[in-house]
Amino acid sequence: MSSIDKQPNGHWKARYRDKGGHAHSKTFARKSDAQSFLDDIGHDIRRGQWIDPKVSRLPFEQWADRWWATTTKLRPTTRRGYWGPLQRHVRPHFEGWPMSDITYMVVEEFIAHLLAKGLNPKHVRDCVSVLSLVMKAAVRANVRKDNPAAEHHIPIPRRKLHEGDVLTMEQVHQLVAHVKDPYKPAVWLLMLAGLRPAELCGLRVCDVDFHKHVIHVSQTVLPVHSFDNEGFGLVTGPPKTSAGDRRIPIPAWLCDDLAALVRARREGIGTAGDGSKTDFLFQTRYGNPLNRDKLREKVIRPALRDAGLPETFRTYDLRHSHASVLIDLGVNLLALAQRMGHSDPAMTLRLYGHLFEGAQVELSEKIDGLRAATEPKGGTVVPFTRPNAVGKS
Repeated sequence: MSSIDKQPNGHWKARYRDKGGHAHSKTFARKSDAQSFLDDIGHDIRRGQWIDPKVSRLPFEQWADRWWATTTKLRPTTRRGYWGPLQRHVRPHFEGWPMSDITYMVVEEFIAHLLAKGLNPKHVRDCVSVLSLVMKAAVRANVRKDNPAAEHHIPIPRRKLHEGDVLTMEQVHQLVAHVKDPYKPAVWLLMLAGLRPAELCGLRVCDVDFHKHVIHVSQTVLPVHSFDNEGFGLVTGPPKTSAGDRRIPIPAWLCDDLAALVRARREGIGTAGDGSKTDFLFQTRYGNPLNRDKLREKVIRPALRDAGLPETFRTYDLRHSHASVLIDLGVNLLALAQRMGHSDPAMTLRLYGHLFEGAQVELSEKIDGLRAATEPKGGTVVPFTRPNAVGKS
C-alpha cells in the first residue's frame, strides 16, 4: 500500500509499507519523482529485491565484523589469509562508509590508492578479494543489490623460472651432502617427488608403501601465525585440492633410506617417537611434526651456505627443480600435472610452459631426423604427365 501527499512546503512525500507492514517514506520536490520512486519500490517488493534503507546505510565496518564472525567454519590458514588484508587495508579504508555508498568506481579508486602506496599487485588483489567476499555476503543477506568489488582487473606479473631458480641434479647432490641427519631423505623427497614443503611435513609412516616404493600424499602441516584471538599453531589438514591427494612412486633406494629412518626411531636412535605407523615421517628431536619454516631456517639454509649455493634458494624451489628435471626428460603435460598435484593442467602450463621451449627444439630435431630416416633411397623416378582436356595423355 502506498500514497503520495503534498507537504506544506510544496514538496511531495511518498509513503509505502514493506512486506512486514513497516512504514517508510521519502520526500521529493516533484510529484512525478515520488510516483516513479513508488513504482520502483513496488516492483522490488514484488520480486523480493527490496532492501530496507536503514540496513543499506549500515556502516561498512559493522557488516565486515558480522561477515568475519561467519568465517569460523573455514580452515585456519584461509582465515589467516583473510585477516591481514581485512584489518590492514580494507576495514580502515572503508570505515564509516555506508554500505550503499560503495560503488564500482569507489572500489577502483581503492585499488589505485593501494597501488600508489606501493602495495604489491598480488596483495592488492587479495584485498579486493576479501572486500568482494564481504559484499557477496551482503548481497545474499539482502543488504545490497550488487557486488561492487566483482570483476576488477588487476594485472599481476607472472614470475617465470630461470636457470638460476632451479638446481641441477649435481647441485642437489652437493646440497644433500651438507644436510644434517636425519633430514637427507626429506630433501631427496622434495626433489624426486616434487612435494610441497607442507606436504612433506604432513607425511606419516603409514603413508609410505615400503614394498611398492610409493608414498601417499594425503595431508599437510602448515604453520599458522597468530591473528585475531588465535595464537600460533601447526595445523594439520587435507591438501589444497582433491588433485593434491595423490600417490607418487619413488626410487627403491630412497624407500630403503626411509625404512632405515623409521627403524632407527623404533630403536630409539637420534630422535623421539616410537616409529609407529601414525608417527609423522619427519619430526623434530622432541617428536613434534616439522614446521616448514623451521625446516628452511634450521636445515636448508645452513646446507645451502655450506655447499656454496645461493641462500636465496627457497625450499619450495626444490619442487620447481623437480618439474624442470621432468620436462628435460620429456614428460608430457598431463603426467606432470598429476605428479605435481595440480587440479588443472592449464595451471601447470602457466607455471612451467616456458620450460617446454627446449623440448620443442628437441622435438623439431627428432621430426626432421624421422623425415630423413624415411626418405626413399635410390629407385627410378617416374614423371607425372597431366591429362589433356579430352582425357588423353
